[in-house]
Amino acid sequence: MAYVVILLQLFQVKFSVWFDWRVLEKMGMEDVVEDGLLQGESCDLYTGDGSTDIKGNSVLKQNTGNWKACIFILGTECCERLAYFGISTNLVTYFTHKLHQENVSAARNVTIWQGTCYFTPLIGAIVADSYWGRYWTITSFSIIYFIGMCALTLSASVPALGPAQYAVLLFGLYLVAFGTGGIKSCVSPFGADQFDDTDSKERIKKGSFFNWFYFAIYIGILVSTTFLVWIQDNAGWGLGFGIAALFMGIALVGFVSGTHLYRFQKPVGSPFTRMCQTLVASCRKWNLEMPEDSTLLYEIHDRSSAAEGSLKLEHTDTLHIGSMKVVVGTIRPLTKTPLILPKVGGFLCLDKAAVISDAERSSGDLTNPWTLCSVSQVEEFKTMIHLIPLLATGIVFSSVYAQISTTFVEQGMMMDTTVYSFTIPPASLYTFDVIAVLSLLPIYDRVIVPIVRKFTGEEKGFNELQRMGIGLFISVLCMSAAAVLETFRLQLAKDLDLVHEKEAVPLSILWQIPQYLFMGTAEIFTYIGQLQFFYEQAPDSLRSLCCALALFSLSLGYYLSSFLLTIVTYFTTKDGKSGWIPDNLNEGHLDYFFWLLGALSLLNALVFTFLAIKTRNGNFRRTKLTLGKSNSSSSGAEFCEGLSFFGISSNLVTYFTKELHQGNAAAAKAVSAWQGTTYLTPFIGAIVADAYFGKYWTIAVFSTIYFIGLCALTLSASLPGPSSFFFIFGLYLVALGTGGIKPCVSPFGGDQFDNTDSKERSKKRSFFNWFYFTMSIGIFIATTFLAWIQDNVGWGLGFGIPTMCMGIAIACFLFGTPFYRFQKPNGSPITRMCQVLVASCRNRNLEMPKDKNLLFESQENNSDMEGSCIKLKRTNTLKFLDKAAVMSSGDEISTSGKSFNPWRLCSVNQVEELKSFIGLLPIWACGIIFFVDAAQVSTMMLEQGMVMDTTIGSLTIPPVSLATFDVVVILLVIPIYDRVIVPFVKRFTGNEKGFTELQRIGIGHFIMVLSMSAAAVVEIYRLYLGKELGLVHQKISVPLSILWQIPQYVLVGIGKVFTSIGLIELFYEESPIGMRSLSSALLLLNISLGFYLNSFIVTMVTYFSTKGGKVGWIPDNLNEGHLDYFFWVLAALSFFNFLVYIIFAMKFAKNKKSAYY
Repeated sequence: MAYVVILLQLFQVKFSVWFDWRVLEKMGMEDVVEDGLLQGESCDLYTGDGSTDIKGNSVLKQNTGNWKACIFILGTECCERLAYFGISTNLVTYFTHKLHQENVSAARNVTIWQGTCYFTPLIGAIVADSYWGRYWTITSFSIIYFIGMCALTLSASVPALGPAQYAVLLFGLYLVAFGTGGIKSCVSPFGADQFDDTDSKERIKKGSFFNWFYFAIYIGILVSTTFLVWIQDNAGWGLGFGIAALFMGIALVGFVSGTHLYRFQKPVGSPFTRMCQTLVASCRKWNLEMPEDSTLLYEIHDRSSAAEGSLKLEHTDTLHIGSMKVVVGTIRPLTKTPLILPKVGGFLCLDKAAVISDAERSSGDLTNPWTLCSVSQVEEFKTMIHLIPLLATGIVFSSVYAQISTTFVEQGMMMDTTVYSFTIPPASLYTFDVIAVLSLLPIYDRVIVPIVRKFTGEEKGFNELQRMGIGLFISVLCMSAAAVLETFRLQLAKDLDLVHEKEAVPLSILWQIPQYLFMGTAEIFTYIGQLQFFYEQAPDSLRSLCCALALFSLSLGYYLSSFLLTIVTYFTTKDGKSGWIPDNLNEGHLDYFFWLLGALSLLNALVFTFLAIKTRNGNFRRTKLTLGKSNSSSSGAEFCEGLSFFGISSNLVTYFTKELHQGNAAAAKAVSAWQGTTYLTPFIGAIVADAYFGKYWTIAVFSTIYFIGLCALTLSASLPGPSSFFFIFGLYLVALGTGGIKPCVSPFGGDQFDNTDSKERSKKRSFFNWFYFTMSIGIFIATTFLAWIQDNVGWGLGFGIPTMCMGIAIACFLFGTPFYRFQKPNGSPITRMCQVLVASCRNRNLEMPKDKNLLFESQENNSDMEGSCIKLKRTNTLKFLDKAAVMSSGDEISTSGKSFNPWRLCSVNQVEELKSFIGLLPIWACGIIFFVDAAQVSTMMLEQGMVMDTTIGSLTIPPVSLATFDVVVILLVIPIYDRVIVPFVKRFTGNEKGFTELQRIGIGHFIMVLSMSAAAVVEIYRLYLGKELGLVHQKISVPLSILWQIPQYVLVGIGKVFTSIGLIELFYEESPIGMRSLSSALLLLNISLGFYLNSFIVTMVTYFSTKGGKVGWIPDNLNEGHLDYFFWVLAALSFFNFLVYIIFAMKFAKNKKSAYY
């Protein structure tokens, strides 16, 4: 069913739905490709980016990759997200109601687990980039994911487990968290790999892939946060987790089913090793003089970089540390003349790693990468260094995003959840976040991108930095909207004398909709922009790593959210005060916490703006490779996984508070901590995928762990007398499972397009949009249907459905195996980067050759990373790293022209990998505040909705269901963006993507500011109404309709369409092939950091606002608190973050890829 939904969404611009892949390809060409962008491009029979089939053979374009492969990838991501959110959405409720934990404890536990889920992608990214490749990493980790889902289901379904229920729950949760490590870091790069960058048509489509990748995620989230949440609340946690596990199984099978369509990129060895080699070589040659002619720097002579199978990077000479300028690059047609990847600014000292010393020149031994690195290796390191600051900005954004499943849910619990005769689970309001994503992603991809493209000249409309920045600002609006709503809710509680009554304020939970919509909007910009940015900017061998780093920022965001909750609680509960987030929110000031997050989001947006301005733009150029077709399985799997994940996370705070009986602050912190973990584990998956397994096996293995975790959650929720330990165990298995899924799914989908084929390259542009679209469908279902089931039927069923969805995701992913194109693991990207660092340090005394061509580079035409055929051009930035490629007399070179000791001599390509990584960091850092705002959708916005009138006539709307607007907006905006905005903007910008990734991300940052502001305004009015009605000291809902929350949810959804997809695409495009899973993990780490920062902000707000016996900003009785202050704080932080992002985006330089040296 997930794949049918995805197909319907992908072809909604058509009059009928055609299931033949040829029609799909034709549709993508007709609707996405601009004729002007396709002229002069060759249309070879084979892919030109070095991709192969699963057996390592060259692949035909017409038989592999492209959108027909992405369907499997998007479907896998959708199912996996359905399974994940089928657990995480309602996990707080399970902790509170079944395990009887306090709100703060439940929120903290969930946040930690979620943070783990976004930390493990680092593992998956390293495995994928270094060893297994993305395909095998996704597959292997999907299996682990699935096992974790089964354990969760068992925990929630078997009453006889007794005290062991909590242990089994935790086991399943953390298996899922581990499984995500191999999926998250690899899926989006694997999807983007299905488009050939050497083909202009496929390159254009690739720009949309990240949008639709995010869309697929939210399809799964939609199912999990609606259907699964309802089942968990009304039918039982066992069934709720079981369904999520089933979807994960379907995702796994579906992904494997597309194997024959996939295009695979060979793992290029450990990127960490190459980076370390660059550092060591540059340090060892620090005293050598740099040659004036950069062609004298060492570079391998073959077509690829030092990382086997990776493109070479040009040496950069335009940027120095602290003085970067904008350089916009283009991709030229593939010719017999070798193309060089673009220069990466800054860190010129690294160039000494590629300086050939006199000893090396006399001995002729250039084989020790620890003394001599190629220019491409040095530029790799530079790239990674550049990416980190931008990636870091996603931490606060992730903290904001963590509120969706924590404080937003708790806020919704204290609002009127009835709409007519229907009772809406507070976690179901997350559906509005999903709706915003699902609605806006198509709009963004088909409407906004074409429109903006006319102005910006970017084929993506906004560039990734712009998109991320927009999302960060929208996150400010999200927190502001939540704060305003909470302020009004508290005022109404005070007026109704409900401050000291732990009951809902007669204020409709629908008033939470705006903050959910804001968050969904912000996600579209920030998340997708970040994903695309890190994919595009990272060197080939570092793409999984960069994706994992993005996920790591998400993880840090969750941990930050948990930390903020702890700090706020600590300081606001001093002297016997109830604090900002007490168990009775009517006595607290959740609005203060929202304002705090809003301020942090504003600050984060400003920082991101600063970093973005300081970052220069460009595109990688690849050497000729071989690829194929295959993006469908990952999409379907992403749908199911997204549905599973948000089927848990969207209503998780409700479970913690009602089932585990935790306080609001404790539940919010637990959920934020768990969510932060889910975005921290992608580092594990990214490392595994990039270095060892590859994306496919990383996704498969971690998906199995994910599934086991979901099973544990389902089992824990289904047994009488819920076991907190077993539940936490299942949660963190899910968090671990996500570590192998999140960083790999979108890269694995991108791998299905041949960049050397203009047609596939144009299709690849849309892949990330539709990937996000598919994910958003899952999120929509999770935040509507699942949230309702969890609140009204039972948590066992509510968690069982995500478990089933995760099983479906695994099945879908595996079913697509024959269609996939695989990129071989390139070895550990972390090792490669460490090699660059070590080599540059060891070569610190060596003089840089005046001729930079004398720097060491592998002699082959392709990269010196195994499985990578793309070299990076040497750049003049971070020149100290170039010393890793400076050859000395003691360096030994193999007969194939490679360094024997990469810890002493690294290739230029390896150095440039590190440079690329470094260059992405500022953009990454700005995403943190964005995700802090996004976290409010599942935390403070939800808690705000709980103290509003949730009834519409006889229908009761669960506060969590308002997150549906976030998802719906994403689902609406993504097609509009891909089909309308991109073509329109393209006319002005000349960019085939409409906005560049940086522009797209920036827009999302700004929209998030609006979201937080809207939430703050709503809370102000709610508190005022509560005061007028004498409800301040009564813990009941204020008679303010929860529908007033819709704007903030809508803005969140729009922000996600811009920032999230922009980040996904940026990191996929800018990461080396061997680091794409790691880049995806970095994006998830961004989310994780956002959740953690959100938890920290909540803690700090609670601590300081409860001093002197005050109730605080976020008490359990929000009518007594000032959640509006918290939203304003987030809005201010988001605005500041937006400004910082602008600065970084303007300074950021994208690496350009070329075909040969």
